[in-house]
Amino acid sequence: MKVVVVYESLWGSTAAVARAIAEGFGADARAMSTAEASADVIIGADLIIAGAPVHSLNMPSEQTREWARVGHMGPGGAPPDLSHPMMRTWLEDLPKGTGRAAAFDTRVKPWYGWGAASKILAGLRQAGYAPLARPRGFHVTGHPVLPRTNGVLANGEVERARRWGAELAQTMAHPAAR
Repeated sequence: MKVVVVYESLWGSTAAVARAIAEGFGADARAMSTAEASADVIIGADLIIAGAPVHSLNMPSEQTREWARVGHMGPGGAPPDLSHPMMRTWLEDLPKGTGRAAAFDTRVKPWYGWGAASKILAGLRQAGYAPLARPRGFHVTGHPVLPRTNGVLANGEVERARRWGAELAQTMAHPAAR
């Protein structure tokens, strides 16, 4: 089985969730940034799990990435990693497929609804990937409007991501349960 966990991550939290999901899924899963997840890598995927941070209740945009670059530092004063394409751009270029899909996001507030994750899942669905699970949100510490407060994953979120990866693996392994 070919499972790809694709992420856009500015300060590392979304990347950490993606790696934990892949670990939870097992040896078939590989986590990679949107830069690494080229069409050649994605072709023939049985499952794509994709995630991004929530910016302004949506996926990051050029405007919110610029806002992050100019006005925010992550944990330890790190600047955002803007070296990989935005998730929205990656989804636009995603080749058509016939596999399954799941989506997640990282967010400051639990009440953000599905924020980026629901839009990511819609993009995967548009490319032909059938949803396997409801979107998931993983929480980071900090405050969404105060400068220089981008935080780290809240306690227990990495383990929760691993568990979700294992749940997705179980669902993929038991087609009748879908």
